[in-house]
Amino acid sequence: MPYAGDNDSLYYEDSGHGPAIVFIPGFGGVGSFWKRQVEFFSRSYRVIAIDQRGAGFSARTRKPYSIGQMTDDVRIVLDSAGIDIATLVGHSTGGAIAQTLAVESPTRVAALVLSSTWCTPGNYFRRVFEFRRSLLELGATDLFHKAGVFFRYPPDYAEVHDASFDGGGAVDVDITISRIDAILNADMSAISPRVAVPTLVLAARDDTLIPKYMSDQLAKRIPGADYIVLDRGGHFLPETRGDDYNGALAGFFRQRSVEAPSLTAQELAR
Repeated sequence: MPYAGDNDSLYYEDSGHGPAIVFIPGFGGVGSFWKRQVEFFSRSYRVIAIDQRGAGFSARTRKPYSIGQMTDDVRIVLDSAGIDIATLVGHSTGGAIAQTLAVESPTRVAALVLSSTWCTPGNYFRRVFEFRRSLLELGATDLFHKAGVFFRYPPDYAEVHDASFDGGGAVDVDITISRIDAILNADMSAISPRVAVPTLVLAARDDTLIPKYMSDQLAKRIPGADYIVLDRGGHFLPETRGDDYNGALAGFFRQRSVEAPSLTAQELAR
């Protein structure tokens, strides 16, 4: 699969043909988060799924991370892939990146989907990520992983996916702390009102990492944004509610005249 940037520092998956959709993951930073979306939309679109710098197969760069730096990396991937304009789908941290790119490079963005993301990080948001950072500072990487599961999934989903609590894998503490610091500094309140492309904001009512009130605020701040709230799904709704998530995206693309995949009703139901 292709790499981009100096010394091939940025890894991305490239599949399908047609108008380009770029999927930008959240704090975990790995493109494999979008497995169900890549499988679904690559039938009719060209789909790019990015491993952010410091995550997945991309380089473990030892420098301060920021939303601006992460946004520059998405531009580097677009250039490497020869994509002039794309629809961006950003989840959580990926939503902050997508908003920034849409404002800084509006001619390169056809539309946005922003799920479980924010406009203004408030006190609850700050406390959650300070807590997660403190676990890393204490060297409690296993507890860091387990705590993350509580924030990703609603209780009923975690109940039947108990293995999610095990085998979190190695954690690069310095990079992860730097990425947390980037998130804590990511106040989008001056960016969100300047988004000028068709936008869908998606949220889950039971999200405990980015609570619904943060999505409410974001949807109000982006001019003309569509807003869909799923009744459940937790923070990882592209995974826990994959079919509904994909259907919401496909419906938005049709409604807003973004070139949409020619999928049958039966395919949408899968």
